[in-house]
Formats: sequence, structure tokens, C-alpha cells
Amino acid sequence: MTRRFVFLVSGGRPNGNTERLAYRAADALPDAVRQDWIDLTTPALPPFRDLRGEEVPPPDGRLGEIARSLRPATDIVFVAPVYWYALPAPAKLLLDHWSNWLEVPGFDFADWIRGKNLWLITVRADADPGVVAPLEAAMERTAGFLGMTWRGVLNGLGDQPGDVLEDADTLARAPRFFTA
Repeated sequence: MTRRFVFLVSGGRPNGNTERLAYRAADALPDAVRQDWIDLTTPALPPFRDLRGEEVPPPDGRLGEIARSLRPATDIVFVAPVYWYALPAPAKLLLDHWSNWLEVPGFDFADWIRGKNLWLITVRADADPGVVAPLEAAMERTAGFLGMTWRGVLNGLGDQPGDVLEDADTLARAPRFFTA
């Protein structure tokens, strides 16, 4: 089976450090691997309303497009910089919407998401690599809850635009990230 990666970009800066690091890692994927890149910031995702206990409609519009991209994917990569020790709002908002997707009759989200690989690529401004721990824990728990395979985090350092390109250790790990 040919692998298919979906990269969910959620940084607040176009072509920011995290996105640059993700491209570096993705460049090492074989040509036969399909890559879909989705910017969760443009257009913005709709607000989340918890619909548990109500009739939940299938995702439509922007969320429907994202769901249609995720369904055939083998690998889902959150490209999410560290913002205040957490995921950026668009990434967290998508996860919130996944809560509703679990409740949609006939959508079978729990079935088709199970077994997919879940990855995180992130960049932090703080020199302490431990600031990534909350994001990593959230994503690892998400994978476990949904029956996905947690594949790990590629964690870089950078603050100003392009800073991650000076993080030699992370750049050296990036081409091997998806082979781990």
C-alpha cells in the first residue's frame, strides 16, 4: 500500500519555522508517497460547538474538505508551533471538531481514523526542549484514544522567521524523521 501523508499546518506565520521544518522532513519522503498540505488557518475553521447529546451532522464546508483529505491518509502530521506551551488554536480547534465527528451517525470516524500514524512537527522559541512535553502528551493521548499509532515528535528551536534553519541538530534529524 502506498503511503499518503496529510500535513495539517497551524502556525500563525505563513512559511514559519515549523512549516519550514516540516518541508525539510517531507523532502526526504520517497516520490511515490503522496503529500497533501492543508493550512488550517486559511480559511479559518468554523467555531466549535459541542454537539454531544444532539443530532450531529456530518462535517461540511471546510471541515468536510479536511475530512475527505484525512480519510484516505495513512499518516497525519500536525505541523504546530508551540504557542503558550500548547497547540496553536487552529490545531486544537480541529481536534475539538473531531469530538463531534465521533458522534456523526454513519460517518464512522472512529473506524477510519484507527490505525493511522500520527506525527507532530513543532518549533519552540524557548531553549528548554521540555516546553514541548504538553503538546507531545496531548498528541500521544489523542493517538491512543483514537487507536492511532503515535510516531513521535520532531522538535526544533526558533523564534524569528528562519531561525529553525540555524538549528543544525534538528535539521540533521529531519530527513530521517519519517523513517523512525
